[in-house]
Amino acid sequence: MTHETTRFLLGPEAYTDDSWFAREQRHVFSRTWHAVAHVEQIREAGDFVTTMVGGAPLAIVRRDDGLLSAFHNMCRHRGMAMLDGSGNAGREIECAYHGWRYDLDGTLRAVPQRRAQFPDLDTASCSLLPASVDVWEGMVFVNPTPDAATLQDVLGALPEHIGSYRPGRLTLVGRVDVPAACNWKLLVENHIDVYHLWYLHRDSLADFDHNQFEHHQLGANWTSYEPLRTADVDAAQLTAGTVAIRELDERDRNGLGAHLVFPNTLMAANAEFFMSYAVVPDSAVTSHIEVRIRAEADADGRALAAAARSFIEEDVHACERIQASLRSPWFSVGPLARTHEAPITAFQRHLLDLVE
Repeated sequence: MTHETTRFLLGPEAYTDDSWFAREQRHVFSRTWHAVAHVEQIREAGDFVTTMVGGAPLAIVRRDDGLLSAFHNMCRHRGMAMLDGSGNAGREIECAYHGWRYDLDGTLRAVPQRRAQFPDLDTASCSLLPASVDVWEGMVFVNPTPDAATLQDVLGALPEHIGSYRPGRLTLVGRVDVPAACNWKLLVENHIDVYHLWYLHRDSLADFDHNQFEHHQLGANWTSYEPLRTADVDAAQLTAGTVAIRELDERDRNGLGAHLVFPNTLMAANAEFFMSYAVVPDSAVTSHIEVRIRAEADADGRALAAAARSFIEEDVHACERIQASLRSPWFSVGPLARTHEAPITAFQRHLLDLVE
């Protein structure tokens, strides 16, 4: 990407205005895939997790036949949300408001007082509204649109660029939820910004050779890798109490990967963990980050979670300080680094393709 095409495409209003936020929810988040759970959370028939994507309340449920269903978590009678948080629904899903009951695949099963109050009801037309769900390497993705492009098509070549990692083989050992008083895009743009590694992370990433950083734009997705300064896994200074991931090749044992599944699923991996973190927009000016850490079963999940939080909070603090400046009438973005910030331009172009 040339210097002329590496530029900031969004104005401050994209990070502060409620109208921009609403357009993103409607045109971006309601049409794209989002990592919302780990497959181990939904193992048995009736297990479920709920989430909110693009303003739509969604539920993912394990059916009796072992498959996953995803649907809009709204009763077809009056729209009440039926499931909360996560857990096990048993053999059916019941709305607490008027007792309408659904099978685990979303089919309407029973309506109280149906003969007297709903004599002409077509139950086949009152199934829960479907959404799309799929699993990649243990990560459960959902898309509010029932006829969405497949997750495999959306991932494209990205699975080929995560090296020898097989996160689906690893165990979910830790979860962290990090609040952020900033727009979600600042966090994504920070993740794909190579330029800041030398400075913001001069201590936390001191073991890595940023001059050897390599990255690839794969359509709307992005992948990267950088090696340790010394090609020796001991130099990585593994988090106390953890263990290195088994069966990694030498390149991955001695390097750091960072990736993006557009628009907001971030990933990072090194010798001891594979971490996914979803940047969830809560408003135009606030977000939170849902971090899921996968490692060997005997790794110290608490230690890894603490290390992940410490590193992520470095980025959050920087993004919050940018957010604080955005409402200034003198705010502007200067020239971007020719190659090190080129991924930001690509991200914004793909975003604008959906929003505009």
